Amino acid sequence: MTELTKIYQNISKEKDMISIDHKSLEGVGGAFITVKVDEGKIFSREQFSDQHKMFSKAAVEFGENRIMPERQALNVLNKNLTLDIFKEMGELGFLGIDIPEEYGGLALDKTTSCIVVESLSSGRNASILVTMSAHTGIACLPIIWYGNKDQKKKYLPKLSSGEWMGAYALTEPNAGSDALSGKTTAVLNEKGTHYILNGTKIYITNGAWSDVVVTFAKTGLDEYTSFIVEKNFPGFIIGSEEKKMGIKGSSTVTLYFENCEVPVENVLGEIGQGNAIAFNGLYVGRYKLGVVTAGGAKYAIEEAYNFAKEREQFSRSITEFGMVQKKFANMVVSAWEADSLNYMTSGSIDSRLSKLDKSSSDYYNRVQQIIEEHGIEASICKILGSETLQKTTDEALQIFGGAGFIEDYPFATMYRDERINRIFEGTNEINRLIIGNYTLKKAINEEAPIRNLILQRKVEWNPELKIEEDCNIYHEAKICEYYRSLLVMVIDDLILTMGQDLKSEQWVLEPLANMVISFSVMDTGVKRFLQLDRKTKLNEEMLEVLKVSVAERSKEMSLLSEKIWTSIYDEEVAKEKIIVSKQYFNKLEYYPNIIGLKKKIMKRVSHYGKYYLDKE
Repeated sequence: MTELTKIYQNISKEKDMISIDHKSLEGVGGAFITVKVDEGKIFSREQFSDQHKMFSKAAVEFGENRIMPERQALNVLNKNLTLDIFKEMGELGFLGIDIPEEYGGLALDKTTSCIVVESLSSGRNASILVTMSAHTGIACLPIIWYGNKDQKKKYLPKLSSGEWMGAYALTEPNAGSDALSGKTTAVLNEKGTHYILNGTKIYITNGAWSDVVVTFAKTGLDEYTSFIVEKNFPGFIIGSEEKKMGIKGSSTVTLYFENCEVPVENVLGEIGQGNAIAFNGLYVGRYKLGVVTAGGAKYAIEEAYNFAKEREQFSRSITEFGMVQKKFANMVVSAWEADSLNYMTSGSIDSRLSKLDKSSSDYYNRVQQIIEEHGIEASICKILGSETLQKTTDEALQIFGGAGFIEDYPFATMYRDERINRIFEGTNEINRLIIGNYTLKKAINEEAPIRNLILQRKVEWNPELKIEEDCNIYHEAKICEYYRSLLVMVIDDLILTMGQDLKSEQWVLEPLANMVISFSVMDTGVKRFLQLDRKTKLNEEMLEVLKVSVAERSKEMSLLSEKIWTSIYDEEVAKEKIIVSKQYFNKLEYYPNIIGLKKKIMKRVSHYGKYYLDKE
C-alpha cells in the first residue's frame, strides 16, 4: 500500500521558490483560488461610492414608483407600455451606463451597471428587466466593443436614449449550447455592396420590438462573421411571438433571413471575428444575470415574510414554526452569498479597467480580455444567482401554501419567470463546464499560481494566518484555508490522473465546478467580513450568516472531494486520500451550531421583515 500520509511532507520547505505574490493578483480573474483570506481584499457593497448610492436610489425609486404600479400589466405582452418605460429608462441614463459619453452614454464602471439592474428589481417584474438587460448587454456591447466610428455614431446614441431597442440573435434551431454550429449564411453579392443572409434565429429576446439586431452568419466554411441588421432591411422577417412559460411580458420571436440584404458597412468587426463577438458579451451577461436574480431573491423574501406573518395556523403566525423559520434563514444566506460574489466580481473587473487608458486604440480589446479573464467568476455569479432565485421562489411559494398556486398571488408568476434564468446566457450546465475547464486551464497553463499553491499546501495543509485567535471568525478563516488546500489537491489529482482528457470528463468536471463554486463563496464571504468595521451592527448581523455559509459550504466540499477521489482512484487509494484529508480537518476542531445560528438569522428577518444585509 502506498503510504499516502507522506505525500504532503515530501516537498522542500524552501518557500521562496513557491511563494505567491498576492498583490500582483489584485483584479486578476480566478485569484480567489490562490490568495489567502488574510492577504486578499475584495470589493463589496459596503464600499459603494456616493455615485453608486445615487444610482441605486434613483433605480429603486423608478422601480417602486414606475414599474411596480404596472407590474400586472407588464406580465403580458404590452408593447406600448414597455416601450414607454424603456424610453424613460433611457432618459434617466439607465440604458447608457456602458456607452461612451461621445455617443450619448455615461461610460461608468461595471459596478454601477450591476447596481442599476439589481435596484430595478424593486419593481418586482421580470419581463421588463429581461427586455432592458438584453438591450444594454448582449445587444449594445458588441457595437461598443467592435463597432467602427460610423457604426457607433449611427447606432449608440439612439440605443442609449431608448429611442431604439436592440436585440442579439445567435441561437438557431440546431445550434443552442453549440452556438457556432449555426447554418445561417452570408454571401457577398456580385456588386460587392451587400451580404445576402439566409437562415433562421430562434428564441430572440426583444426580437419583435427591436430596431437593430446583432446577428451572426457563416461567410466561409469555418468563418463566422457578425452583422448589424436593421428592422427595415429587405428580407428581414419577424415571426410571431412565442407562447412562453414565463417572462410573458417580454418579446421572444423567431427571426428569418430570406435573402436579407445587409450593406457591407454593417459588418461588425472583422470578417471571421464572429466567434469572439458572439461570446465575449456573454461574460458580462452572466454576472449581470447573477445580480438581477439575487436582487429578485431579496424582494421575494420580503413578499414571503409579509404573507407569512399574517398567516395563522394553530392559533399562531406560521413564522413561529421551525421549518418555516429555516426556510427564511436559508433564503437570507443564499441571497447574501450571491450578493457577495456579484460585487466581488464587478469590483475586481473595475479595479483592472480603472488602470487602462481609454484613449488607447486597443482599449476595448483590453476590456474584453479582462472580462474574459473573469470567466470563472462570471459563470459562478450566473449559477449562484439563478439557483438562489430558484430555491427562494420555490420556498416562498411553499410558505404561501395553496395561495402560492393561485394566479392572484405573486409567486405563480415568479415561479414561471425564474425558470428561464438557468437556461439563457449559457445553461447552468455549460457554465459549470466553463468553471471546471477554466480552472484547469489556469492551473495547467500557469495563468494563476495554482501549481505554487499545491506545492505550498503539500508542505503545510493548514497554514498559519495573520489573524488574531480572538477574532470572531478565526475558526471560519482556518476552515476556509483548509478547503483551499483540499480544492487544489483535488485539482492536482485530476490533472495527474486524467491529463488533457479531463476536459471531456463531465462526470468529474461537474463536481469540480461545484467545489470551486462553494469555495468561492467561503473565500469571498470571509474576506468580505474581515473588511467590516467590527463596531457596527452589520458586523454582528453578517457574522451569523457567514458562519452558516461556511459551515454548509464546507460540508458540500468534503462530499464532492470524496465523490471525485472515489471516481478517479481505486478503493484503497481513494480511502487513503479521504483519511488523510480528514486528519487535517480534525485538527481544526470545528463544530458549528448551524441550527442555533439559523434561529438567530430568523430573529433578524422577523425584526426587519425582509432581507437585511444591504446596509452601508
